[in-house]
Amino acid sequence: MRVFIVRHAQSENNALLSPNLDNPSRQSDPSLTKKGWTQCANLTKCFTTEANERYKNVNEMWTSPMKRCLLTAKAVEDGLRTGNARVNGEIFEHGGCFEGGRGGGGGGKGGDAKTSANENKTTAAATGRPGMGRDEMKQVFPDVIVPEALKNGWWDTKRGVETVPEAQARAERVAESLWKRARGSGGLKEKVDEVEKEEEAQQAKKRKVDDEPEVGDLVIVSHGMFTDILLKILVGVPKSTGRQMGLFCSQNAGIHAIDLDVATEENICGLVQFNDVRHIPEEARTGGSVFGLDECYVSEGSA
Repeated sequence: MRVFIVRHAQSENNALLSPNLDNPSRQSDPSLTKKGWTQCANLTKCFTTEANERYKNVNEMWTSPMKRCLLTAKAVEDGLRTGNARVNGEIFEHGGCFEGGRGGGGGGKGGDAKTSANENKTTAAATGRPGMGRDEMKQVFPDVIVPEALKNGWWDTKRGVETVPEAQARAERVAESLWKRARGSGGLKEKVDEVEKEEEAQQAKKRKVDDEPEVGDLVIVSHGMFTDILLKILVGVPKSTGRQMGLFCSQNAGIHAIDLDVATEENICGLVQFNDVRHIPEEARTGGSVFGLDECYVSEGSA
């Protein structure tokens, strides 16, 4: 099974000079920047052009419940037209959904000295937010299938900010669901409820082929730090916390491709494409460089 992992387009949090978890100017669930919308438009063109070639076996998409990913996933679906895009409540960004900084510090938006100064003020502990519920997600991406468990939101506000070990454990669960899907045992489809069944029936007519294989290829729309954690787990990098000596950096709207081979006794993951951004014009490319990378990416555990 081939899995294409797409990092979301540039978000408003990405545009902060210091987009780390301690920045009090972080939004809990930001939208996209102007460049982010440009990146989405180019993703749609890319997936439209290659829908019947490179992506011809894709029959399902998983998206994070966060707004920046839902908007990006809609752009991908506009090109692919799988009719089978689903919210996966396990692939949100490391940290969860919370307002403000985890404990203070941070920088501002580029070129805005006043905002930058304000953003450097120390703040109290972050406040957890529930995230969007089903109705709100449907407003962002009308055709997406949202599980019943997420109808009132997806984040437990009492948790505040997710820890590194919690994010790693979550990525391990996602990795196992990918291996299960590759083995043909369903992945997300094992948890379909009655509402999802009804939505599936409505979307079935939009499928690009009538005789899809039981296990087709998969597109995942997720986040930079979570993708780093997930890829490390899939390829067998030992888990660690603290400063990281190696990173899987993703540019906004970049596309990775991995092959999951379950034909032998041991699962094998092959990274066959890394951070492809050829579909994004040079002037619209953002994120993903290790040079000048914020501390949140090199010191937040495996993220």
